[in-house]
Amino acid sequence: MKRLSHIATLIPQADTNEAADTVTLANDNLILHAVCDEFGFRRFSAEEISFIHKFVDVMRPLASALNILQGEKNVFLGYLAPTIVQLQNDMNGLLEESTKPTAAQGLITCRPLILNILQSLKPRVEAMLEKKEHILSAMLLPIFKLNWVEDEEKRLLYRVMLKRELLTSNSDDSETQNSDQSQPSGDTDKDTTASFFRFNQNRQNLKKNEVDTYLDAPTTDGLAEYMLLPRLKKLLDNTALPSSAPVERLFRIGGQIFRPRRNRFGDENFEKQLLLNANRKLKEV
Repeated sequence: MKRLSHIATLIPQADTNEAADTVTLANDNLILHAVCDEFGFRRFSAEEISFIHKFVDVMRPLASALNILQGEKNVFLGYLAPTIVQLQNDMNGLLEESTKPTAAQGLITCRPLILNILQSLKPRVEAMLEKKEHILSAMLLPIFKLNWVEDEEKRLLYRVMLKRELLTSNSDDSETQNSDQSQPSGDTDKDTTASFFRFNQNRQNLKKNEVDTYLDAPTTDGLAEYMLLPRLKKLLDNTALPSSAPVERLFRIGGQIFRPRRNRFGDENFEKQLLLNANRKLKEV
C-alpha cells in the first residue's frame, strides 16, 4: 500500500466540469499504467483498457443499486421496487447497446455477463415486484409515485389498489361519520323531498379524491404534500429498511466492543459505547 500511496499525487485534477469526464478517463488510464510501472508489470493495451472501462460500465448499475438498498440514510422500503426496475432497465439498455453494429468490442465481450446478471435477477426479484406492501410503499414515496411503472395497465391497477387500501384504512372513520349524519328528523316529508334532489352531492362526488390528487401531482423530494392529504397520510408507514446490511454493521461494531477481555460491560455502558462508535462520523454540534 505504501508503494501505491504516492500514485494518487501524480494524477491531475479537472479544472472545469466540462473537462471532468475527459480527465477522469485519462486519470483511470494513468492510474493503470502507474500501477503496472510500479510493480514491473506489462502495461495494459488499448483494447484491454477499453474492456476494463466497459466492464465498469456494466457493473456500475448493479453496484449503485446495492449501495442504495444497503444505505442507512434516506432509504425506505419504498425504494426497493423502483431500484429493481431501474436496475433491470439499465441492464436491458446495455444489452441492447451491445447488439448494435457500432458497439465497442469491450461491451460485446461483456454481453454474457449482462445476460447472466439479468437471468440471475429475474428469479430473485420477480416476487418482490408483485408484493402489495412493496408496491404501496413505492407509490407512497413522493419521489417515485407511479413513475417507476411503465405498463399502463399496471399503473391503473396500482392506482385502484391504493384507493382500496385508503378506503379500507378509513372505513372505521367513514362508519362513524355516517352514523353521526343519520340523525332522525322531525319533518319526514321534508326529509323525503330533500333526499330526492342530489345535484350538489353529485358534483361533489366528481371531485378528485386524495389518491388521484396525490398521484397526478408532480413528484417531489419531500413529504410536504401530505399536509394537504390527511387521509392518505395515515398510510405513510414507510420506515422499514429494505436491507439487513445496516443491522449487520451494527452487530459487527458491537462484536468489536464486546471482546473477550472486555466482557464485563454493563448494559448501559455497552449501549453508550456502541452508540458512540456507530456515530463517530457525525460532527459535533
